[in-house]
Amino acid sequence: MTRDRIHFKDLPKTSTFFLDYLHNFPKLTPFFPYPYALEHFRKEAVTGAPQLPHRQELCQILDAQNRAFGAGARTLENLEKLHDSDCWAVVTGQQVGLFTGPAYTIYKALTAVKLAAHYACRGIKIVPLFWMATEDHDLAEVDHCYLVDGDSHLQLIHYESGPQDTSKPVGKVRLSEAITPSLKQFLDALPNSEFKHEMEGRLTAAYGKTKTFAEAFGQILSYLFLNYGLVLVDPQDERLKQLGKPVFEKILLQGKRYQSLIQARSGQLVTAGYHAQVVLEEESTGLFFEDEGRRRALIRDDGLIKIKGGAQRLPAAEIQQLLNDAPWKFSPNVLFRPLMQDLLLPTLACVAGPSELAYLAQIGSLYEEFGRKPPVIFPRFSVSVIEKKIGKILEKYQLNFVDVFLGNEAVIKKVVEQNLDQSLAAKFAALEQEFAGKLAELEGPLKAIDQTLADALRTTQQKVQYQVAHLRAKFVHAETRHHETLTKQIDKALAILYPLKTLQERRINIFYFLARYGMDFLAQLYEEIDLTDPDHRLFFVS
Repeated sequence: MTRDRIHFKDLPKTSTFFLDYLHNFPKLTPFFPYPYALEHFRKEAVTGAPQLPHRQELCQILDAQNRAFGAGARTLENLEKLHDSDCWAVVTGQQVGLFTGPAYTIYKALTAVKLAAHYACRGIKIVPLFWMATEDHDLAEVDHCYLVDGDSHLQLIHYESGPQDTSKPVGKVRLSEAITPSLKQFLDALPNSEFKHEMEGRLTAAYGKTKTFAEAFGQILSYLFLNYGLVLVDPQDERLKQLGKPVFEKILLQGKRYQSLIQARSGQLVTAGYHAQVVLEEESTGLFFEDEGRRRALIRDDGLIKIKGGAQRLPAAEIQQLLNDAPWKFSPNVLFRPLMQDLLLPTLACVAGPSELAYLAQIGSLYEEFGRKPPVIFPRFSVSVIEKKIGKILEKYQLNFVDVFLGNEAVIKKVVEQNLDQSLAAKFAALEQEFAGKLAELEGPLKAIDQTLADALRTTQQKVQYQVAHLRAKFVHAETRHHETLTKQIDKALAILYPLKTLQERRINIFYFLARYGMDFLAQLYEEIDLTDPDHRLFFVS
């Protein structure tokens, strides 16, 4: 560990797979065709042009989407560039979380922008794209976020959805009146500053009732990346579904073969000492179907296909016809989603987090089946922001960043042991015993001379004991008071650095920092991204 970098091996819950991907890539060559090392990110290493027969139609769709989200001039310039047949894309994405969800969503987007800029500096025509995971139907994963309030307490901001939203694609969930208290709680918890007013206006406009999760997320991400040229992709768009129809059809008809390939690759991972991130059910087709507004898995059942949980079974030909008539009702599962993304887009590189890397290893062999090379998988920027007040607490108590992983009680114990004189209480006890002993030695001789002198000795002894005990009590009180201050300060530090025993980036919403430091904070983070260094960064701000 250095002051501003933490090796991932020192972070809790880091998988062996991810560590090997970052630092021992040769062990993973059976699962990835090339490492993420930057020598691959130069013009000479990029051969051929991205084959994308639907490119012009794709660009028209993305242009309409991004204009609706309020795209800035640089994004529109990148959309024009994307029309060119030799233009590639750096792609990343995330679920459309409430108020953008945890901060790492923004860090992924920043990494994609920075990586695209790296390519561009080496003569490669390329743009950054963000795939909004609007088709996921697990609303519980996106209907909340966390902030730290003015008292350094972690606050959960939650949107209360209705029963009508159960199993619906999250991008289509329309905000109800319930968004009003959620928005108020979120805005009230944001730090007060000169920057807050503008952000309040943007958030209020985006997260108004009747807006969908997709619309609100897209508008806020467009606002945050107004000057970065990030192009957003909403895959639930019916026009994009039309473009993806051949992929859906191939998955439907060749699903058993693809499933065998995935299972074989998963077995290789296990044999190599890793794990299969996603367990594919044997009857899975790899596709979902939107039935009466709900997204449900299509499964195989004795040679036929049915909606999971339903009774009706249909031959594949009828499902194929349904696909031809209404492709917008279909969507890929978690393993086929990256494949769909990279067949629709001119993907050269993909920015992913640790868990995504693991399941991307399971599907590498599918790309060849579709006549495409898999993209280079680049790990997203990982960072913990350490504000000045938190940095002072760490410095005051001589704590390293990794100490926060011990938890509140263990950190407090460590600080007490390091910083308080634990021998002082013992010295008080020794002093009391020594006074009592020495005074007791005088009792006999004084009593022999005059009994009143012995009585005066006992009075003196009581007074000395009282004064020592009083001083000791003041020491204990001071130590207790010190512990109260210590406890509050450690709680404050851990609330922001290790909330709910998780890395800050996986809990705290980005607007906590933006409201305190303004939009320049994103520019500072962007500068902090070092594409040659995969370690977790500590970003000290004042």
